Amino acid sequence: MNLSSYIARRYFFSKSSRNAVNIISAVSITGILVGTLALVIVLSAFNGLESLVHGFFNTFDPELKVSPKEGKYFELSSNQSEVLKSTEGIASYSQVLEERVLLTYRDMEHIATIKGVDEAYTQVTEIESAITHGAYMVHPSGTIPKAVMGAGVTYYLGYGRISFEDPINVFVPKRGASASDFSNAFSSELIYPQGIFSVQPEVDEKYLLAPLGFVRNLLGRPAALTSIEIKVRQDADIEEVKRHLIDKLGSEFLVQNREEQQAIFLKVMKNESLFTFLVFALILGIATFTIMGSLSMLMLDKKKHIYTLWAVGADLKTLRLIFFKVGMRISLVGAGLGLVLGIIVVLGQQYFGWLSIGQNYIVESYPVELQWDDVVLVTLTVGCLCAVTSWLTSRRLNYSLFT
Repeated sequence: MNLSSYIARRYFFSKSSRNAVNIISAVSITGILVGTLALVIVLSAFNGLESLVHGFFNTFDPELKVSPKEGKYFELSSNQSEVLKSTEGIASYSQVLEERVLLTYRDMEHIATIKGVDEAYTQVTEIESAITHGAYMVHPSGTIPKAVMGAGVTYYLGYGRISFEDPINVFVPKRGASASDFSNAFSSELIYPQGIFSVQPEVDEKYLLAPLGFVRNLLGRPAALTSIEIKVRQDADIEEVKRHLIDKLGSEFLVQNREEQQAIFLKVMKNESLFTFLVFALILGIATFTIMGSLSMLMLDKKKHIYTLWAVGADLKTLRLIFFKVGMRISLVGAGLGLVLGIIVVLGQQYFGWLSIGQNYIVESYPVELQWDDVVLVTLTVGCLCAVTSWLTSRRLNYSLFT
């Protein structure tokens, strides 16, 4: 152990002759502890929220989605169909046709998106697990068109599970109809909801799932599609399957994975997480300023010791290094305790659900997820802030203090 480290350790553990120095040092350690603890918890809370939302979207969004780059509709050719069937990594795929429609039930109206799906849709998504009332009966036997609605759609229409025997009316503008002839401007069909699903509000308020043939007839487009939704085999690489489809289907199609399908939402989540991190890092930076007060008081308290060290040959660089190391010890103790407590709190909430939300919520306890990348990020952030503060304060030591 060199001289500066030895003396810094003695200064850190020894009791100061002035009680204020000990109090300010304790305040410094506590401030850094609380700031580090809060930063770990906040980042873990954002991770938990992001994972929770990912789980919701995974219920409704396919692993891969093929859609046209230009225009809204396309028709699946025999060659394209053969590509989908022959691709080894594809477990199943579903043909989808979406359109904005006006739904009416009694005197209630709601603008939604009708999503026409084929029989393979339940193999591509986990929509059946999201049914809260009724059953998934989009393609039962019989000629009566049946559907399932999002919970938000049912709310806006005033349609409940006791109304499953009643139809709703679906309106869509006719192709080529004149806007002046309002009576003939819309096509309309009746459909009978048989179930209600709940994924997350953005989806629940938007979608009504109906048979693909029903939607095609409603739109007057007998072969139209808006997308192909794909389920990838468990032993296949999603990105490899994606690259293969891009190569085989051609440049006119866009192939997206789940992250790309929700790119805007995930970008918003990342930005919110970043700004929150910066705010708490700023608070933590303010907390590190207490180190300045602690070291300044310690310099005054140890003035005679500093003079003695200088008299026996210690240069100014060594004297400054002593107080820099004292500041770093204060920082490491506060940051270390904050990290340990933060990890304990997050893991306890993650596995035991100490803090519950309450009944009738999607999850029973607040979602958190500890990621070690965040622990490293917090450690580096605290270390850098404290190092800068300690260095700036130690630079204030000069010969005028003890001469």
